[in-house]
This record gives sequence, structure tokens and C-alpha cells, in this order.
Amino acid sequence: MSLPFIVSQILPLAHFSNKKGITLINPQAVNLDAYKQKLEKAIKSYERRLNLVIWRALSQEERDKFKEDGPVQYMEHKEALLEALENLGWPISYEDVILLEDEILAALTYIQQASDLQEAVKKEIEKNAELHISKNKKVQIGRDKVFVTFKSQKVIARSDITGFYYPGTVTKNISPTCTLVDLSHGETWIVPLKFVIPVGGAMPYTYLQVGDYVFARTGTQTGNCYYVPAIVIATPKSVNVGAKLYTVLMFDNRKEHCVRSGLIKISQTKYAFSCQYIRMVQKVDYTM
Repeated sequence: MSLPFIVSQILPLAHFSNKKGITLINPQAVNLDAYKQKLEKAIKSYERRLNLVIWRALSQEERDKFKEDGPVQYMEHKEALLEALENLGWPISYEDVILLEDEILAALTYIQQASDLQEAVKKEIEKNAELHISKNKKVQIGRDKVFVTFKSQKVIARSDITGFYYPGTVTKNISPTCTLVDLSHGETWIVPLKFVIPVGGAMPYTYLQVGDYVFARTGTQTGNCYYVPAIVIATPKSVNVGAKLYTVLMFDNRKEHCVRSGLIKISQTKYAFSCQYIRMVQKVDYTM
């Protein structure tokens, strides 16, 4: 089995330069340890063949100079062996000897390159890991600083008692995770940031379609406005109840018609969590 065949079989995702260099397209997709083992096996095969061919070509007189019973290592006694072959008038082709030697040297080069690649891949993995950790830290720092942007911001904040969200204004940030909210009906609450949603200002309305999850404003007729989880079941284009009204199904299965400004788009997860929390606090009220 030739060395190029071994290399091509083990490294199908490699590019070879004219200087016998290897550039892997995807180093992590190649088993470099297996590749090196096959190269080492090939080297031993080439060395045995080269040692045996030269030993058989030597006369007994030349063999006696090495004081060994069998073939000697060509790479260790190169100059002496080449001189012996020259003294014998080259009983074997010089080109054949050099060809086998070149194969051995090439295999040794490939092994070194594979080791270098392994080291480079290891460093790249470590570098990417460090960048990932650094990025996560920056993201976490960014999250910790989100509360600063809420100062004086119009928001809706969740009530621990009802589970509904009420409009208000952030007046003070008391920690990286909690803020103080002055509600529109006069109360002041300390609310975790994850239960505070900014509204109003220059924030654009997101597009709503059937199936979207929202917080829907209700209770405006009594002056006690609040928001509850709902699902959009009809858009203004698909109903005949007014040019700008959306139809939503409230968490308690009531249908309501809302203007776009009375709807805040949320995720399915937040919708499900809000419905579950409302049912939980209502159940507590019923059992008290």
C-alpha cells in the first residue's frame, strides 16, 4: 500500500500542496490519531523493505563491517551503507533506495504535521471556549444592566395577588433583578424585572396574526385598566366589527375586541406561565 494511498484514505478532506504540506478543510472531522498510526505502520514497512533490500545486496565482507547478524537500520547507517553499495558498483538501483527513503521521510513529515494540526485544533477549541465564556459574561452583564434602561419607563407589571399586569411607571431600580413601580391606580410595588414589560414611547408595534399570544388590555370602563393573557383569533381584515379591532380569546375563554394599542405581543411560554399563575392564585383565593 503506497503512502499517497494511505494519506488519501485517511485524509479525504485534505488539500495537499506541492511542498507536501497538508491543509485540512475540517480538522475535527478527521481521526488524526488513526492517521498517525497508519503512517507509523507504513514507515515500519518501508524501513523493513529498505533494510532487507540493501542487506541482501551487500557482500559478506561488507556485512561483516557492521557486526550484526541481520539487516541493519538504513536510517542509522545511511552513509556507511551507501558507501558499501557504491563499492560494490550499485548492485541495486540508487533511485530505488532514494525512493524508499523519500517515502519514509514523507511519512515522518506527515506525522509531524498531524501532530501540529492536533495542537492547533486543541488551541482553537480552547480559544473558542474562552470566547464563548467571555461572550456569556458580556451577555450576563448586559442582562444585569437592563434594569437601568427601565428608569422612568412606562411599563406593565405583574401583580403577585391576581397575576394580572397593571400599567405604571418605573421610579427606582432597587437591585439588578427588581424595580419599584408606581402603578396608575396609586399603589407602589416592588416587581421582579422578569415580570415587567416596557410599553409606549417610541417602541414600534409588532405585526399580529391569528394564533399570536398577547397581553390584552381590559377593565378600561371601570378605570381599573389591566392586562391578561389572550390569543388572537381574528385580525381586522378577517372580521367585520370595525376597521381596527382584533378579536382575542381571553385566558378565561371570553372573547373580546381590542384595538392594536391594547395588545402586547408575548411568547407562548409567557402566555402559558401567566395562565398557570392566574389559575394558581385564583385557586388559592377560592380555598381561603
